[in-house]
Amino acid sequence: METSVVRNTALTADRAQLLWELVRVLHEGLLDAASLPQQLAEALCRRGNFKGVALLLLDSSSTALVGVAHAGISTRYPAGRIPKGRGVSWEAVHKRRPVYVPDLRADPRVYVPGGSFEEALSGLFVPLRGRQGPVGVLVVHAPGPDGIPPEDRAFLEEVAAPLALALENAQLYDRMVRAVALLSELLEVTRALAAAELDVAALCQRVVGEAVRLVPGAERASLSVREGDEYVFVAAVGYDLEGLRGVRFTEADRLRWYGLDEASLLAGKPRLLSGEEARRRAGATRPVRGAEAMDRHGDLDSLQVTLGVPIVVDGRLEAFLNLDSHSDPEAFTEESVEVATMFAQQVAAILKGARLRALLAHQATTDALTGVHNRRYMEQRLREELARAARSGDPVSFVLLDVVGLKRVNDTLGHAAGDLMLQEVAGQLRSAMRASDVVCRYGGDEFAVLLPETRPEEAARAVQRVLDALARHPGVWGEGIPVSAGVAAFPEDGRAPEALVSTADRRMYRARRLGVRVCGEG
Repeated sequence: METSVVRNTALTADRAQLLWELVRVLHEGLLDAASLPQQLAEALCRRGNFKGVALLLLDSSSTALVGVAHAGISTRYPAGRIPKGRGVSWEAVHKRRPVYVPDLRADPRVYVPGGSFEEALSGLFVPLRGRQGPVGVLVVHAPGPDGIPPEDRAFLEEVAAPLALALENAQLYDRMVRAVALLSELLEVTRALAAAELDVAALCQRVVGEAVRLVPGAERASLSVREGDEYVFVAAVGYDLEGLRGVRFTEADRLRWYGLDEASLLAGKPRLLSGEEARRRAGATRPVRGAEAMDRHGDLDSLQVTLGVPIVVDGRLEAFLNLDSHSDPEAFTEESVEVATMFAQQVAAILKGARLRALLAHQATTDALTGVHNRRYMEQRLREELARAARSGDPVSFVLLDVVGLKRVNDTLGHAAGDLMLQEVAGQLRSAMRASDVVCRYGGDEFAVLLPETRPEEAARAVQRVLDALARHPGVWGEGIPVSAGVAAFPEDGRAPEALVSTADRRMYRARRLGVRVCGEG
């Protein structure tokens, strides 16, 4: 009787010391949440005189238990990552009550990642329940079979509740700290991108680089962007971008690679693919161009997992961001998906801004009525071409054209008829000239054409063919559109833009007086 009392008194004293130790660790853990699990495991192992202690916490997707702390003999058998449903730890989570195994080596339910126990141990698996549900499992090892007495088991069950709450708080705190740090970094990235005077491709490359740096688990990345009706690679980290530039996918290809339904794609919903599934889909989704380049530079053979995020602008798929891991099939967590979505939003903003700038630039340099360039654009291009020709010695021709009779048509048939006449002249000039030539509406009834690397006689012949066709073209204005043109050349008629414009203008009016369509030198 006396011996039993002494033993119970000693156990009570030991548990009191253990509780004080846990209180101290929990208090310090408020200031250092990241190290709290390991401190708890070591305190339990040391003060509780247990052979080993491990803490296993649920990952963000609740599909695996991850060993976050090991002390004592448990360090010999680190839990690592235990898939859902494997072993006694998951049994404790599902049953929501402790599971005691008197002999770990003899029980077939026991799952030891990477091997088996080398010595006789008993184990207690205590579920850790937080405010919102399961948090993880506390695993305690003791030497020999049936080495954890009932009073210790009861004590550990009582200890599990405050431990679970502390670990849950530590997880929330750690997540909050990471979120604040991430938002701060994203803000800096956004500011840097906004201040950078870079083109769209360079901006996308910077975003992809930052995504690999900040998205948890990402090792490589690529970004494909819509170009007409196809998608081309414009940015990559960890892949040979130059080798991938010739690869092109259709929108149907992108949807098949994405794998979810079209509504999810247009909603920008991220999706995860295992390496095996990615290889299967890549085999069934060959690019319309560059299939060999994709095989050579896509590195699909070593891919473990890929996170894809559709980038939708104004209801249309404009780009697709792929983030990849080639080392860990479980690399991407819920946090990874959230951060990747933030970067996709940045790319969407870049593309939308580029589209707006392109629209504004087009409006600033385009004649609204005819769709050809305006005088402002022509004056800029004329200066540029003359400067280039001065360096290279190439000829340049400049043509001014006057739509004869436009005022009469406006006065007799109305401005709508006159507008149709101007649109017809613009359309004929645009379709007849080369891609390198510049056609513009220079004034009310005047057009201009800039022909780089073209001698005046060549320019005169090209314009003559257009004017001959216009002279035969009927419309509401009657039979044919009479147009007079004057041709000036660099360097024969001057080296400054003003000289060429003045000469072409003078010859245009001479052609009109002489009743000819084109007047060149002499």
